[in-house]
Amino acid sequence: MKKIIKSSIFATMMLSTSSTVLAHNVAVIDMQKIFSQLPQMSTIEQTLQTEFSERRQEIEKLQGDIRFEAEKFKRESATMSKAQKTALTEKLQKMQQDFAAKARPLEQEIKTRQNQELSKVQALVLKAVESEAKASKIDEVKRKEALVYFDAKKIKDISAKIVERVSKLK
Repeated sequence: MKKIIKSSIFATMMLSTSSTVLAHNVAVIDMQKIFSQLPQMSTIEQTLQTEFSERRQEIEKLQGDIRFEAEKFKRESATMSKAQKTALTEKLQKMQQDFAAKARPLEQEIKTRQNQELSKVQALVLKAVESEAKASKIDEVKRKEALVYFDAKKIKDISAKIVERVSKLK
């Protein structure tokens, strides 16, 4: 008798567990697709271009000057005196040091600013995912990039809905 009761309890638990699994609603999002379609991303790009344009132009000019002097050295080194070669070599080294001293910090600053702006957009995306999941009664949302396989007929991609929600938040 006890064995029958245990078996029926176990069977009931298994049925309730399997119905819970079947009721589990999962969706996926494609983060790359989302970020590529958000209008906020082009706004960030334009903002950063404007913010760093003067310093980038200065570095590009310095790069051009270095190239010019290096080519000059190649062309004219055969006819230059030893003192002229030394002076031009020292000038090139100083220009390259100046370039490195300006370029590295600028690139780091640009990356820092990009990360700051991206984190703001990521926060908007996460809020939109949460809102969409609640509205669509989705139990779990996974990143498409992290999945090896999923059945597109059974698991829906809500990326377009996320783009739509975040785009409205401009």
